[in-house]
Amino acid sequence: MEDQEIAYLVGRLLTCGIWTGAGLFKLFHFAGFTEKMKGFNFPYPALCAAIVITMELVGSLCLAFDFAVWAVALVWVGFTVWATWLEHRHIYDEHGAFVFPQYVQICKNISIVGGLIFMILLDKTRPDWLL
Repeated sequence: MEDQEIAYLVGRLLTCGIWTGAGLFKLFHFAGFTEKMKGFNFPYPALCAAIVITMELVGSLCLAFDFAVWAVALVWVGFTVWATWLEHRHIYDEHGAFVFPQYVQICKNISIVGGLIFMILLDKTRPDWLL
C-alpha cells in the first residue's frame, strides 16, 4: 500500500469518528433523539431519527471500506449545512449576548464540511460532473 493510500485510509477512518459516535449516541438514546426531532416539528420524528442514524452509521462503514465515499461525503455535507443552520444559528441569546459555544459548533461544522470536500476530491470513483 502506497503512502497516499495509507493517508487516504487514515483520513477516512478519522472522518468516521464523529459520525460513528453521533450515530451510536443517537441509537442508544433513540427516545430522546426522537423527542428532539418532535421539538423541531419533524413529521414522523421516529422515522426521521432512524434515517439520520442510518446515514451516520452506514455512511461511516462506507468510508471505512472505501465504498461510495464521494456520495456519502456529499450527503454529509448537505446534512451538516442543514443541521448547523437548524441547531446552531442562534449565536446571540435573547439578551443579545454572544453565545461562544454555538459559534464554536458552527466553526467545527465548517471544518467538517472542508474535510468532506477533500474526501470527495480524493475519491477516485467520483463522477466527472462532481467538482
